[in-house]
Amino acid sequence: MEILGSEFLEIVKNEQVLEAKTTLANFNELNFTAAFAILDQNITKQTVTRVQIDVSELVEGEPLILSLETSVINLPLRYTNALTKLVDEETMYPVNVYMIVEHPMVSQSSLFIQKAASVAAYLDDPTSVQERVKTFFADQVALIKAGGWESLVEPTTDEPVQEPTE
Repeated sequence: MEILGSEFLEIVKNEQVLEAKTTLANFNELNFTAAFAILDQNITKQTVTRVQIDVSELVEGEPLILSLETSVINLPLRYTNALTKLVDEETMYPVNVYMIVEHPMVSQSSLFIQKAASVAAYLDDPTSVQERVKTFFADQVALIKAGGWESLVEPTTDEPVQEPTE
């Protein structure tokens, strides 16, 4: 599936993105069946889509937002100004499925986005792409539960730097 940059920007600017949203009490209730059904239906219609799952309890006080979006670039669809600057109106772009996690413990910017597959690859083999999506989200939740992205950063020691001797 491809889309002309100007068509994509028109859809985003005019808020014609097909959106579906679900709220869960905790991650253990998560079932991607409905999200994939919505994604499948909208991909078949060749529309720009955002499927969002809000999880209200993962780490106390911090909501978790998981999203699947079809887009031409790895930025959330709500970033209209940035998309306008980066997407060339005259260019044909392949449409991809992106996985987005929003939580303060997932990255310094509280946002982590990764390409799941092109829409064409998703249509060719939806099962493997769906498994990739499930694994990605489960890995991000595990990272958050383990202390977040900062737990992956090696602590630095403030040892004095020794100057070379001549």
